[in-house]
Amino acid sequence: MGDNHQVYRRINQGLRQLYPKQLTGRQARHLNTLADMVSGIVRSGQCQMKAMGKKAPDKSKVESRSKRFTRYVQNEQVDAQTYYLPFIVPLLVGLARCGPLVLVMDGSEVGRGCLALVISVVYKKRALPLMWLVVKGNKGHFLKKRI
Repeated sequence: MGDNHQVYRRINQGLRQLYPKQLTGRQARHLNTLADMVSGIVRSGQCQMKAMGKKAPDKSKVESRSKRFTRYVQNEQVDAQTYYLPFIVPLLVGLARCGPLVLVMDGSEVGRGCLALVISVVYKKRALPLMWLVVKGNKGHFLKKRI
């Protein structure tokens, strides 16, 4: 079994153990895609869809995987309440065992006249996003009214 597949399998098993309820068929497929994306990020060290697709253990073409990941993040049925929030507390608890938690806040331009305010936890010199807010606006400071 290849290293990519071992990473994927461990991530998928970990996500399923943390998930608070029994998965439906559609939820299981979405969780598999999420595990594919996370393993692609872990193996490539990048979060661009194509880079994740190159390292995901799927046998489909890289372009097909990249498109599947794009559809996943654009899918309105994939909501944070179901596919993201159940994993935040266990992540923070696990990271807290390694040492003090360091949170950072960053405002960035994210294209087409939008700004993102992101709160991340720092782990091994990487910022892991915990929550974010995207608003229309110009480059510069976030106004209190926007938040």
